[in-house]
Amino acid sequence: MKEKLIYGQCNSPIAQLCYGRTRQTVAKTGCGAVAVYNALVLSGKNAVFEDVLREMERLRMPWMFGLFGTKPFALRRYFRKNNIPYENYLSSKSFKNALHDGKIGIVCAWNRGFKGLHFYCLYRENDNLLSLNFISSNKAQSFELSEITPLRFVTGYIL
Repeated sequence: MKEKLIYGQCNSPIAQLCYGRTRQTVAKTGCGAVAVYNALVLSGKNAVFEDVLREMERLRMPWMFGLFGTKPFALRRYFRKNNIPYENYLSSKSFKNALHDGKIGIVCAWNRGFKGLHFYCLYRENDNLLSLNFISSNKAQSFELSEITPLRFVTGYIL
């Protein structure tokens, strides 16, 4: 699957691919890989989802062998290894202030009820903030940064 945005990790053809040694499916634990892939595509980089997934495994990015998805702070490894310029943010306020037109963001936040983490790829289009992989969808979803409260925010990256 080359250079086509992934709108939801539960969608075919990627949903049943395995991630990590626990062999969890992308549908269950692949949000980090989906966010990285989408950010690369939106940034104009050549990307193949399966290659991104494989490299993240080689770089030991799956958390607890993939049981919990991707380690939130491990995305730096992927970006450094592939010479992709990025900024990492540790506060929601700094991240929100830095995410302006032309920037591609990846945010890692606690799900509502603090039941696990989720990665989203964010970008602006016509003054609207859109999210990829916010829910299982077949299109980008409108997104409000107010959704990412300081309590839910874990880390953010901007390419």
